[in-house]
Amino acid sequence: MLRRLRELKGEIPPDILTTNPRISHRFLVVIFGVLLLLGVIAFLTALSGPQAPRAWQVYLVNLLFWFGLSSGAMLFVAILNVTNARWGRPLKRLVEALGAFLPFSFLLFWVLYFGREEIFPWVLEPVHGKENWLNLPFLFVRDGVGLFLLTVSSLALSYYSTKKEKAILSKAVRYSGNEQQGSGKEGEPDRCWRLQVVLSPIVGILYGLVLTLVAFDLIMSLDPHWFSTLFGGYFFIGSFYTALAALVCLTGLSWKVMGLEKFIRPRHFHDLGKLLFAFCLMTGYLFYSQFLVIWYGNIHEETKYIIHRIHQSPWEPLAWIILGICFALPFCILLSRKIKMRPTAMVALGAIILAGMWLERFILIAPSLWKGHGIPLGMIEVLITGGFFGAMALTSLIYLKTFPLLPFLDPLFQAELKVIRAEVEPENTRNK
Repeated sequence: MLRRLRELKGEIPPDILTTNPRISHRFLVVIFGVLLLLGVIAFLTALSGPQAPRAWQVYLVNLLFWFGLSSGAMLFVAILNVTNARWGRPLKRLVEALGAFLPFSFLLFWVLYFGREEIFPWVLEPVHGKENWLNLPFLFVRDGVGLFLLTVSSLALSYYSTKKEKAILSKAVRYSGNEQQGSGKEGEPDRCWRLQVVLSPIVGILYGLVLTLVAFDLIMSLDPHWFSTLFGGYFFIGSFYTALAALVCLTGLSWKVMGLEKFIRPRHFHDLGKLLFAFCLMTGYLFYSQFLVIWYGNIHEETKYIIHRIHQSPWEPLAWIILGICFALPFCILLSRKIKMRPTAMVALGAIILAGMWLERFILIAPSLWKGHGIPLGMIEVLITGGFFGAMALTSLIYLKTFPLLPFLDPLFQAELKVIRAEVEPENTRNK
């Protein structure tokens, strides 16, 4: 096994196989830690005063946004494995880093119990005929079990993705190339790969089921007289769209800093851009399909939810802004092949999409809970959102510092490496 590692070290810089010293992680840890601390302080301060409803409202928005992003990232890993996709292997560690937040989102879900009376209107005013479904014990049990299963399966997928690589690097450093002591079991990488192949469809199925359940319970139940059977699909497709935008941003910001420019090529950004374009269309399609049926049916219980958001003040302008930056703008920009191959442009577009999808989650939740005047977007929302971002960034950074940046024992990565080498060699020849 170490013989193969020595061969790979001729193709991959050693600092990529181990932790990367080029990342100034201490500075980033301080920045993200401060954001997390400010978010916690803002949340606890708001709870102790008259702004408690706003605090719980934005907490729920951020929980659903970041949980959807993290679980969508693990779905991307599962899709790579199920489809035997070779092209995305250099991105595998980056997208797994985004999924590292998933266990923390599971823990943060239980905090909602303390704000149950502020969040769920049916706690104080039960809905006749829906008591069997809309009751707190059953909601937290079914959602908790679903989130637990999704989290455990995702952690197992990530564990078997990194297990042997981390062990081999540790032994290689410890024994300084002692072949017999550091080799381990020759069949271990194949076993880890087989387990990934088994776990990936499980993660995919759980993703669809659990995010549908979460959408029904934590968003649709806030307006308990409104219902849509398409809403679950819209939510989990939108979460995957969000994860793709986050992956574009992370890849564009880190590929040169981490020394990955020889392995993440412009064509990888182009492929990510095509996926982003496809799920921009898919998310927009599901929104329009849902809107068309509600508009055509013209049933009061269904139209009330839509009219409140797109035709009534103060939400109407925000709804049009979300439509523009989540769907119209990405659609027009991603038609260009040149833009899809420019990392800077893709990072900017990804950031815009992330902001738009956060606002989309906000407009799904806030109008059902907010009873005041104007749109509740202020310092409380900024600080709590910053806290969630800090937690997400810290977990991703720790993951990237803990595990090799490239899955060098992944058989499909080794195949992709040959293609990359064929692309890089002519460039090196020209430079000489």
